[in-house]
Amino acid sequence: MEDKTETARLRRQLLDRLRPLATAPGRPRKDPGMHNFTRKEAGRQVFTYCCFTAERLVQVRIVRPLIGIVLSGEKEFWLGDQSQRFVAGDVFVSPGGATLDVVNIPDGRNGLYESLLVEVASLPPGIAQLPDLPPAPKKGFEIGVTLTADLVDALAHAATTLATSDHAAVLGEHRLAEVLMLLRSDPAARPLFAVPLADRIRWMVASNPTHRWTADELARRLAIGASTLRRRLTDDGTPLRAVLAAARMHIAQDLLSRGDASVTAAAEAAGYSSRSHFTRRFRKTYGSTPGEHRARRVG
Repeated sequence: MEDKTETARLRRQLLDRLRPLATAPGRPRKDPGMHNFTRKEAGRQVFTYCCFTAERLVQVRIVRPLIGIVLSGEKEFWLGDQSQRFVAGDVFVSPGGATLDVVNIPDGRNGLYESLLVEVASLPPGIAQLPDLPPAPKKGFEIGVTLTADLVDALAHAATTLATSDHAAVLGEHRLAEVLMLLRSDPAARPLFAVPLADRIRWMVASNPTHRWTADELARRLAIGASTLRRRLTDDGTPLRAVLAAARMHIAQDLLSRGDASVTAAAEAAGYSSRSHFTRRFRKTYGSTPGEHRARRVG
């Protein structure tokens, strides 16, 4: 209960500091869609996005990594059958290269959905030179950032500087570096830094697990050669076939653990047309059959 109370307090604090930014004199009118707060020459880009009716955006490709803050209403991200929901004051990270379904829901009181988005297409020099962190433990689809008092303060300073300062190109890098230093230890924020090739492929597979993904198509979407893709995966000890199988197995395991699907439905959702093939693969991965796994978790 104490954690929920503290999170609610931090949400309110962040909103109090950022909402005036979105409604400041000289800012764009609240027309539906995306609005850029910063001039092209300012370097880092800050946007707001708003709508007045609930909308579902299907297969949205996130080109560059983003730090997002919900200012009003609610937001849902869907990756296949996995989802995360955010309310006003929540902070999330959208990984670059991911394809997600997005649902924006206006606030019932003011009829507005609005979010603030900060591009992180490249790391500030001071952050880029830091040593890589060890891989974060796999938690499935998790892009919600844990709020702290220091992070609230750093986010408010960074967004305000990037959106309003005449020296945003210089000051903004410093402010954004403060935010990224605080986020480096948060597993949900890892996509802002270095994302292993295998993880980027898993994101794509999870967005459409029944699609017959090939090395050529994945390589094209990742803007690398197919032979380079295979070589890099093999060098990392994660051959493409193993990456594809692991991504599909995770989808099925998640559905069965929640009791949201039968074994047949889980197999189909994970892209398996043969239930027997699916069962053999599942047993090899998790040490039990899909039926046993579902009964154990549901019971």
